[in-house]
Amino acid sequence: MITKTKLVKRIFSSLLTAALAVPMTALTAHATGEAFFYPPKNPVMTDQQFEVSVTFSADSEIGSVQANIAYDDSVIEFVSSDNASGGGGILTVNGFPDTPSSEVDFSFTFKGLSAGNANISLQSCQIYSPDSELIGSPTAYCVITVGSDKVETKTETETTTTTEKTTTTTTKTEPSNGIPDKGVLTALKVDNGELSPAFAYNVYNYTVNVDNSVTNVEIEGTTASPSDYIWYTGTSECQVGENVRTITVTDVDGNAATYTVTIIRAAGGDKQQTRNAQKKDGSDTSSAVSKNANVMDQYKKMLNTALAIVLIVLVIALVVIIIWIRGKIKGGKKDK
Repeated sequence: MITKTKLVKRIFSSLLTAALAVPMTALTAHATGEAFFYPPKNPVMTDQQFEVSVTFSADSEIGSVQANIAYDDSVIEFVSSDNASGGGGILTVNGFPDTPSSEVDFSFTFKGLSAGNANISLQSCQIYSPDSELIGSPTAYCVITVGSDKVETKTETETTTTTEKTTTTTTKTEPSNGIPDKGVLTALKVDNGELSPAFAYNVYNYTVNVDNSVTNVEIEGTTASPSDYIWYTGTSECQVGENVRTITVTDVDGNAATYTVTIIRAAGGDKQQTRNAQKKDGSDTSSAVSKNANVMDQYKKMLNTALAIVLIVLVIALVVIIIWIRGKIKGGKKDK
């Protein structure tokens, strides 16, 4: 027969084991997922079909991916995909790796409808493990620039007095303000913080300092020509520390210019970021320190939660023991 003393000991032992297991669970549940768009490298014209791919990656094996992709259906038209269905500006994505992997690629075929810029963004994304556990919910976007059918014009004229034909061809010109007419940005805006230095078409590296409360920074570039193709890399979400974004502009001749924006989000409690000196020194260690600090912050939060749970379990166990001791004392008095 199991005595009350042994029963209480078993209960206490079980509770203590469960409490000690909580920190280990909390410290290992930190899988993350990412997503990146890969649009075409060459300019897109109207009535031209092109392919956009999305790569989903994680620090553990991926079981499946579910997401929505929004796009501007007034500029581009969805044609087909093996992993998506829909239309009218919204696609439903549902797929999984063909073989066990921590990365999976999906491709989508679109067609240019009219000249303009079309945003393609990943929404409501959920990456699951093979055990149907949520790994991450990343966001990503890119911009497709659709140009007109003709970017260069030729005119042919014939004189009435002779049979001589003359051909004139338009050539690249620079406006009086000195800014090229294609292949560069004429404006670059961020919705949080300010660019440093101030924007100029021939300055390619910028820094933006934001407070810790800012978790999202959108970037928008304006190209010199409607036929220029613009490609963004990186996500709008900002982690503590450095977040690098690039904007690449390619003209119809294949000439490219890349602008880099480093967004520095201050650590918790800081009003302003003070890492400009590290950036100017050209040291790559600042990025690694920022990432390590971010990881340590996540571990501290999980550990604090785990310790709180342990404390609650121990208090419950102590209450059970006190109640049992009181009952034992009362029982002894009755026996007497």
